[in-house]
Amino acid sequence: MMPRRIPLAVKLGATLVSLVVLVLLVNGVIGLWLSYAQAKNAALGVQQEKAQAAAQRVGEFVAEIENEIGWTTRLEWSRLPLEQQRYDFARLLRQVPAITELSYLDTKGKEQLKVSRVEADAVSSGRDFASDPRFAQAVTDKIWFGPVYFRRGSEPYMTVAVAHAGHEPGVTVAEVNLKLIWDVITAIRVGEKGYAYIVDAKGRLVAHPELSLVLRATDFSQLPQVKQALATPAAREAGSPPSSAPAGENAEIATGYEGGSVLTAHAEVPRLNWNVFVQLPLAEALAPVYASLFQTLALLGLGLLLALVLGGFLARRLVLPIRRLQEGAERLGGGDLSQRIAIRTGDEIETLAERFNEMAGRVQESHETLEAKVETRTKDLNEALQQQTATADVLKVISRSAFDLDAVMHTLAQSATQLCEADIGSLHIREGDMLVARGISNSDPKSVAYLRDTPVPINDGTNVGRALLHGTISNIADYKVAEGLRSQRYQEVIQFRSLACVPLMRDGRGLGVFSLGRKRVAQFSERQIELLQTFADQAVIAIENVRLFDEIQAKTRDLTEALQQQTATADVLKVISRSTFDLQTVLDTLVVSAAKLCEAEKACIFQRDGELYHWVSNYGFPDELVNYARAHPLTASPDSTTGRVALEGKPIQAADVLADPNYRASEYQRLGNFRTNLGVPLLREGAPIGVFVMTRAEVRPFNERQIELVQTFADQAVIAIENVRLFEETQARTKELARSIEELRAAQDRLIQSEKLASLGQLTAGIAHEIKNPLNFVNNFAALSRELIEELKPLVATADAKAKDEIDELTQMLEGNLEKVLQHGKRADSIVKNMLLHSRESSGEHRPVELNALVEESVNLAYHGARAEKPGFNITLAKNLDASIGEVDLYPQEFTRVLLNLISNGFYAALKRKTEGAGDGFEPTLTASTRNLGDKVEIRIRDNGTGIPEEVKVKMFNPFFTTKPAGEGTGLGLSLSHDIVVKQHGGTIAVETEPGAFTEFTIMLPRGGNPVISTRA
Repeated sequence: MMPRRIPLAVKLGATLVSLVVLVLLVNGVIGLWLSYAQAKNAALGVQQEKAQAAAQRVGEFVAEIENEIGWTTRLEWSRLPLEQQRYDFARLLRQVPAITELSYLDTKGKEQLKVSRVEADAVSSGRDFASDPRFAQAVTDKIWFGPVYFRRGSEPYMTVAVAHAGHEPGVTVAEVNLKLIWDVITAIRVGEKGYAYIVDAKGRLVAHPELSLVLRATDFSQLPQVKQALATPAAREAGSPPSSAPAGENAEIATGYEGGSVLTAHAEVPRLNWNVFVQLPLAEALAPVYASLFQTLALLGLGLLLALVLGGFLARRLVLPIRRLQEGAERLGGGDLSQRIAIRTGDEIETLAERFNEMAGRVQESHETLEAKVETRTKDLNEALQQQTATADVLKVISRSAFDLDAVMHTLAQSATQLCEADIGSLHIREGDMLVARGISNSDPKSVAYLRDTPVPINDGTNVGRALLHGTISNIADYKVAEGLRSQRYQEVIQFRSLACVPLMRDGRGLGVFSLGRKRVAQFSERQIELLQTFADQAVIAIENVRLFDEIQAKTRDLTEALQQQTATADVLKVISRSTFDLQTVLDTLVVSAAKLCEAEKACIFQRDGELYHWVSNYGFPDELVNYARAHPLTASPDSTTGRVALEGKPIQAADVLADPNYRASEYQRLGNFRTNLGVPLLREGAPIGVFVMTRAEVRPFNERQIELVQTFADQAVIAIENVRLFEETQARTKELARSIEELRAAQDRLIQSEKLASLGQLTAGIAHEIKNPLNFVNNFAALSRELIEELKPLVATADAKAKDEIDELTQMLEGNLEKVLQHGKRADSIVKNMLLHSRESSGEHRPVELNALVEESVNLAYHGARAEKPGFNITLAKNLDASIGEVDLYPQEFTRVLLNLISNGFYAALKRKTEGAGDGFEPTLTASTRNLGDKVEIRIRDNGTGIPEEVKVKMFNPFFTTKPAGEGTGLGLSLSHDIVVKQHGGTIAVETEPGAFTEFTIMLPRGGNPVISTRA
């Protein structure tokens, strides 16, 4: 079923109508647009003028009121009597009907006078308007316009406040009736339905023809035109004229308050920030545009009707000749080739009919010779199809048997023989200097056998050899009469007369010859030669494929072996990197990898230790051999493969150890069950440090590549052994260096500390010496003053009673003050002495001392010293001295001071606890003990005294910190003891205490003393 087509007449008519409609539409649209713009601009111009006029009238109204109020704001007016001011206000109300009420606020904002039309007058009411905007804003800005408000819900009012002249002005406040403004607005009419309205700075309605909207304080701020006007900043000076911007800037098409589209324009009222809006319904403003639209539509309809009539007429004149052409074409399509078309239009259609008649004549002529051409073309296509089929078969064989060259050659010979109408076909491939038949197409077994068994030399004696020798194609019509061919036997056996040979060429080099023969004398055509050459090219491709495949196979085998070696090497290196210092794991991995890659059943490694080679790693050998080998290490001798390698330092292979008369390691061979044995030395600096051994149970020697691979693994074993040896040496050296560095760091720290102590001691000694002299003067003069007071007492006795009493009182005060001066002076003197001791670097000789004797002597010395100072002193002494402690290297005089200080502190704490009421059963006790700790010694001093609070414990070794009463302690004893033990002797001092129970000091000293201090001493 033919698809339905649109008639040409319809298309032409539609085109004409569309063109006319388009022109009319374009003209109408342009006219409408111009009419719309003109109507809009005209309406907007009128609205803008009325808005500006209304704004100007409102501004003039406000300015007039301001001028009228102005004569009450002069500087001298505020000095007039109150009655005169009241009279002026009354006169102003009569002159300006719009002002309903007037008030005068003094300089402090208090109301002094109010005159009103609607309320009673007020004089000196004193109402405070200081914070009200009508006063504060008017003083600041000289004039203030208040917001619109309504009195009694009827008429709109506005407050106007004007500041008086002068430094501290008052303010005249007027309440203005805005009815006049409302009258102005209601008088503005635009068209039939247009009107005007005013909004304030916040968009609230001030004036509107419909007063109820104003009384409800309607908010117009959300209307688009109002929102746009309020968003435009008013930056004009006070008293500037209304806005005179173009209509397009102050007007727009917007939505009215009642709904619907309106055309609106606005103008700003000066200084009040009010806006006067004049709006007109859009439909009324665009009435001329609608009239123009109706006119345009009428013209469009008329033009459309005329276009339809004219288009139908033209289409009819055009379609009739085309239909005659169509009828003639249908008759020609039905087989009537004698049909001719007669059209006389005098235009292109007539020319088309003539061309159509010429074409019909040519078709009639070609139809008569078509059968002969089709037969010839069919024959050519059959031959081409046969060639394509044969080529496809050959390519299929090549693709399926790409690497079976004989099958490809046989298929090529058969296809070429068949397509070229030959009786014999052969494909000779070059092998050295001869051509060997690899593909034969012949039904005679004798000929096939001759071709297969008889290579053809590459020379001029045969056509086949000549073709390859010169790389040229030969096509002989009769082989018997051809000149220069010596191989008649070849022709006699195969029985051919015509022969064609095509060389197989690759990059200028002959690979073989493709030949076809006929038993009759019939030279091959050029087309058959071209086809034979095509088959020769396919043969070259097949030969190259096989060659490339063989090369790839060989390369793949080499790459596979190399990959296996690389993988094994990588595995070994991975093990070496992960187990760098685990030698056994590395050696076990090496023997396993080497055995697998070299096709060995067993492998092992011997490592040299002195003159013997010990079995250290094993793969595949039975446990019996392993145990035997470990019990019987080998030596460098010719009795075994391992010994020979160790002796000569190079790889040695025994192809069959049983056939070797010098091989005497028979027990190794019996337990290991091997015949072929390979040994590779592990060399370090040319000397063997071990042997890598591989064996096979059958007699099958290792090739050179496998020996090289074993040498590689042997080198890796040497690296692993060296890594472990170097690591062990490095570890030992590192430990030794770390120990030396630690000793040097400790010695350096102690030396630096000693230098600091020496410097600090010198400074302390200098300060102490400087303090010593003035302190001596203070103490001496205090004692002398006491003596003078004693001498003064006899003289005082002779004075009268009243003076005597006063002198006695003063004398007692002086004695008390001098007593305190002496007491503190003695304590300061003690501090200075201890500072001098503290600053001393060392005293006495650094030498070995019997520690127990030193501790016992110190306890006795402290005890007797305390008894001498306090005759009633008594304490129980306990000694727990380790007899094995022996001698300790120290400064005996300095360390004795430490012991005396700690023991004296213990005596003091124990007696203090007793005197503070510890109970009748309490007995003061002090224990001294020593203990031998090898390279260190320990001394403990323990008392059962008052103990030390935690807050005192953390500060007790600080210089000048003491908890004893004034005069009993300097605060330097424990600090000095700490420096002697820690800094001078390199020991430690610690304290354990429990308040109210005990205190125990523990001293740890190195037995050999402090090396830095010893050296300096």
